[in-house]
Amino acid sequence: MPTVHFEGNELGPAVSAELAEGGRLLDLCDDARAPVAFSCRAASCATCRVEVLAGGDLLAPPSEEERDVLAIFDAPPGQRLACQAIVLSGPGRVRLRWVNDAP
Repeated sequence: MPTVHFEGNELGPAVSAELAEGGRLLDLCDDARAPVAFSCRAASCATCRVEVLAGGDLLAPPSEEERDVLAIFDAPPGQRLACQAIVLSGPGRVRLRWVNDAP
């Protein structure tokens, strides 16, 4: 059962949650009230970019659509879109930090 930990930020305190079967990071963000901003929820705005601090191997590889959006925003390796990332089932821990690019 993977545990996902979101670092705290100006949107709220740190949050940890477990996913019994793995699943969409977007759903976990909603259920756990993670401190991650969302706008479009469909891989077009990159508002929900997160930096993977640990446990990246517990995330499914990004889809072509997610890679395209990350490329548009010149995101460095290790960043993912929370609306698109899939947490794999199995034991382990993923640590994430929301990327706030606001000036």
